[in-house]
Amino acid sequence: MMASVQAVKRRHEARLMKIRGVVGVGITQKEGKDCICVYVEDDNPKILAAVPRTLEEIPVEIVVSGGFTIR
Repeated sequence: MMASVQAVKRRHEARLMKIRGVVGVGITQKEGKDCICVYVEDDNPKILAAVPRTLEEIPVEIVVSGGFTIR
């Protein structure tokens, strides 16, 4: 039984957010399957190399979003 995407996100979110350049972590769907979405400031190869492509068999989607501002 694969862990739920919510549980996997909860387990890894703090570590992902510590990666320099990562600005957010969310859940999305790709081709009808749940995946974890990691939002990054830019497509710097160092950032991209630091973000895993899967977490506990759940695919990771990287989205270049720029920085977020909290209003």
